[in-house]
Amino acid sequence: MRNFLVLLMLFTFNKLISQEVIGMKEVYIDNNLVYKVTDDGLFTGIAQVKRTNGHLVYEEEFKNGVILFSYLYFNGKEKRLSSKTKFNPNKPYVLSKRYEYDLQGDIFEIFTYNDNGIKILKEQYTNGKISYSCQYLDKKKNGIELGYRDGGEKMTFRCEYINGKKNGIEYCLKEDGTEIRKQYKLGKRIK
Repeated sequence: MRNFLVLLMLFTFNKLISQEVIGMKEVYIDNNLVYKVTDDGLFTGIAQVKRTNGHLVYEEEFKNGVILFSYLYFNGKEKRLSSKTKFNPNKPYVLSKRYEYDLQGDIFEIFTYNDNGIKILKEQYTNGKISYSCQYLDKKKNGIELGYRDGGEKMTFRCEYINGKKNGIEYCLKEDGTEIRKQYKLGKRIK
């Protein structure tokens, strides 16, 4: 009896933590929700695209028909993540955050989006440390742009943008320690 209970617990636990993994052609989208073709029910699990040689190219993760994440993989012998996209769970298929990875598996770029899926921040990393940051409003720089070196410890560049145009003092610190300051007003250099 004890062995039966242990097996029952293992199967129940496995069912709770495991997700169904199927091919992308086995799901369909209707009104921004994803359904499983075989039973027309909302899909929970992972849908994948694989090459004929078995190489995993792309996959999407769903819960109750809502997309949560998508994963794109580098082409190669090993399974290496190229990018990971997080979606807004309250607005299906609206971007929330996107992570770009290098071949060593380190994050080198992060894009952040607002609740409407409009890009508001771009960050770049070198050896796991921030090296660049810029605020956006959709496709235009809008806010503060910063550049760093020495593992994110030393600011080497700072500029403010309004609707894609430099506005205010642009600061640049050269490798030799020389500081350069230029003044802009709505994209035009004034000093």
